[in-house]
Amino acid sequence: MPRLPFNTTPSPSASPATSPTSPSSTPSIVLHPASGSASKQELYKSKDDVATAYRKRYAQYLASAFNMSFEAALAEADVQLAPRRSSGMSEAEAMRIS
Repeated sequence: MPRLPFNTTPSPSASPATSPTSPSSTPSIVLHPASGSASKQELYKSKDDVATAYRKRYAQYLASAFNMSFEAALAEADVQLAPRRSSGMSEAEAMRIS
């Protein structure tokens, strides 16, 4: 592979003088665990909390996309996200009748 012009330092494999146990061959990326227990609590949110957060985000989207007030967007989100009533007739049966 040709050397790239911005790579001015030789790679560790190109230098036979360094041994694999030398300090320069240790990884330079260090991963730290998430601090605090807040990240663990987010994994166990209730479905109501998730639904409420989604409703608010959707209302914010509606408000910004359609230039409406946040209150009006919340009302529209409630209408759009309301549970649908069940029907005794399937969609396929409705299509056959019409």
